[in-house]
Amino acid sequence: MTMVVAAMLCMGVASIIGGATGFGTSLIATPLMLIAGIGVPEIVVVNLIVGLVTRVAVAYQLRAHIDWLRVALIGGASLPGAWLGVFTVNMLPEQYLKPAAGVITMLCGLVMALPLAKDPKPPSRAANVMVGSIGGYLSTTTSLNGPPVVLLLSRAKLPPMSFIADLAGYFVVTNTLSLALLWGYTDVQPVAMLPMILGCIASGMLFNWVGMSIAKRLSVRTFRSATVVLVVIAGALTIATA
Repeated sequence: MTMVVAAMLCMGVASIIGGATGFGTSLIATPLMLIAGIGVPEIVVVNLIVGLVTRVAVAYQLRAHIDWLRVALIGGASLPGAWLGVFTVNMLPEQYLKPAAGVITMLCGLVMALPLAKDPKPPSRAANVMVGSIGGYLSTTTSLNGPPVVLLLSRAKLPPMSFIADLAGYFVVTNTLSLALLWGYTDVQPVAMLPMILGCIASGMLFNWVGMSIAKRLSVRTFRSATVVLVVIAGALTIATA
């Protein structure tokens, strides 16, 4: 029960940030849960399930802002990456995965901090597919499937609501595929984790709503600065707790 409460607290803190930025829940929840002593397999499953449930609600609420073609391209392209990630999990010790994910996350944050083009253009179809594949791989290995897509969309300089809406659609597709693959091809047993999963869903839904309320009050500049800082800090925390 102590672990369940700890996981709920970690998820609550992370969901406020995730609701405000559209992507930060897993990035923040992962290092917090590692510090609390929760195992990596449990963290991955909880993050993916909570992310799926909360993003379904967000995607529905912001459906008018979603670019459905982009979501279909990125989400569909995540399948081969997620499949490869499952085999990686079965072959490599997990201590090699976390530092690598942390480094990748920090690099994404640093690239996001670079000046944007004066006339940003929507990502190309090839870029959507490539980034979707990378996100799928990170999804099943670490559940940190947000940074590549965050980087892609941030370079397009989307309005905050469109940014959050497209990310929500992507997470719905990718998290669903990832959970199905993990359940079918690994030893992951979500049923055995039901108390933790239900508790984190409740915590995630409540505090994600709080974060969404904050997002509606952020300027574009503040929103972008917050996402950059969040990504870099989360990457450093992930490396430190690996």
